[in-house]
Amino acid sequence: MNSVDPPEPRRPVSIGEWVARAFAVVLLVPVRLAWEALKLCGRAIVAAGVFVLERVLVPVGRFVRHWLLRPLWFVLKDVLWEWLLQQVLWGMVLTPLGAFVLNWVLRPLRHAVEEWLWRRAVWPALVLLWRYVLRPVLYAFVVAAEWVWRWMLRPVLYAFVLLWRWCVVWPLRMLERWVLRPCGILLAAVFSYAWRAATAVVRVLVVVPGVFVYRYAIRPVLRALAAVWDVLVVRPLGWVHRRIVVPMNRAVADVLRSVFGR
Repeated sequence: MNSVDPPEPRRPVSIGEWVARAFAVVLLVPVRLAWEALKLCGRAIVAAGVFVLERVLVPVGRFVRHWLLRPLWFVLKDVLWEWLLQQVLWGMVLTPLGAFVLNWVLRPLRHAVEEWLWRRAVWPALVLLWRYVLRPVLYAFVVAAEWVWRWMLRPVLYAFVLLWRWCVVWPLRMLERWVLRPCGILLAAVFSYAWRAATAVVRVLVVVPGVFVYRYAIRPVLRALAAVWDVLVVRPLGWVHRRIVVPMNRAVADVLRSVFGR
């Protein structure tokens, strides 16, 4: 809108708007003012508390800690612990009390236990238990074990040893002596003679003829073939290469060099 245009006419306010404005002024504005006053009082209380804490309680606490509690702690620690507890309580109360308990309670109690309980009650009971219970039972057990060993276990073990010796060991020994060892010797001799015979047969039938054939038939033929190949193939090819191929290659190279300049 241009600034030179005339202002628009103001719209008339209705009755509802007047009622709403009156309701806001009567109800909402006091509540808002009370809320702002309450927030202001809260801020003032917090600021006063912070001021009292920082300016009053903290310095008072530091003063009490440095000038009351710390000296009191040193006094209690040095005086009560080092003098009252160590000197008075330990030196004048606990040490004499401990000595009294040791001399008049513990030592007599130990003497009574050693003298009356051990020597008069426990040791005689152990002696009677060993003499009339444990030793007879142990003796009976030894006698029974000896009887069982002599008349039961040893005969059974001796019979088992004899049975094992005559039924297992002796047959195996006889089998090894009269069967296995001769058979082994015989097989070794047969294998040895068979190997020697086979070696002699192979030598006579294969090796000697093969050597004879190679020496007097195959090797001369191979030498003759090699000589013929050398005379008919190798030497002519070498002569052709030296006398024809090499000069021709040189001539072609000279022509190419003279024509193309390279």
